[in-house]
Amino acid sequence: MAGSIMTGSYGEATHMLMGSGILLNVGRAETVASMDDFEDEPTRVDWSAEQGSFGYHASDGRWVAVPAEELAIYGVAMTKFLNQLLVSCEHLSEGGKDPLVPNVVWDLGTVRLHGRGKPVSVWFARKLSDARHRSALEAMVARRPPADLRIVITSTADCLDLDAVSHVLVSMRDVLEAPDGIVVDPAILAKRLMLVPSSLLKPVKHSPDYGTIYIGDAKFEFTGLQHRAILKILVDAYNSGDPVWLTADVLVEVKAGDKVTNLGRAFSGNKHWRKFIKEKAGQCWIEF
Repeated sequence: MAGSIMTGSYGEATHMLMGSGILLNVGRAETVASMDDFEDEPTRVDWSAEQGSFGYHASDGRWVAVPAEELAIYGVAMTKFLNQLLVSCEHLSEGGKDPLVPNVVWDLGTVRLHGRGKPVSVWFARKLSDARHRSALEAMVARRPPADLRIVITSTADCLDLDAVSHVLVSMRDVLEAPDGIVVDPAILAKRLMLVPSSLLKPVKHSPDYGTIYIGDAKFEFTGLQHRAILKILVDAYNSGDPVWLTADVLVEVKAGDKVTNLGRAFSGNKHWRKFIKEKAGQCWIEF
């Protein structure tokens, strides 16, 4: 962004940014908005050795000097910005120095957050309102799945959630320590994750016939047709984010018969189900 736009449109915020060191001078604007006759048209700026300044000639021949800071074009010093973003978080490992997608996606390493035993991978992504950049992020997500959970912090406003298992897209402005700061509050970030359905963070995987259930590193085998029918209902419900079923409805759905009144009888001969399925007050659901 050109300095003239920053000072003219953002006032005090510009001075705060300049003092933070987050901005870098990356070039010089070739034109400015000329206010000659209040037409506000782009006018080319040249250096005048005679005047000792950059500027342009107005329609009446006057030399209009333009301060160098207004001609400067500023960009974000991404290395400093990203280092500061997670300065309040407990780092377990650092990310790569080079962006995963140039100028769009960066790996910030792994952090420890309250309430989660395993490390959380953190990426930063910007410009996601551009379909090309969002596609590049999604492709990188597919190539580099996280061991457990990954948070993608973005500066893009009103960005659609990522359709990717174990990934949570978080707006940077929602988790900052202060509205005018650029430091993420780890407590706020941890609470933000509590709003995410557990099925997104810890999906239940299964074989095509639901005879094998995978939860983390554990594998559970089921051979009975009725067992697999029940598992299909509960696994699909869990992964959809609405895990609770009435036990009676499940038993009717799988045609368990009048004598089968609970999951204990339905799963007769296999006790593995108790390791990840809960049954209480006439309801049942997957929980682990």
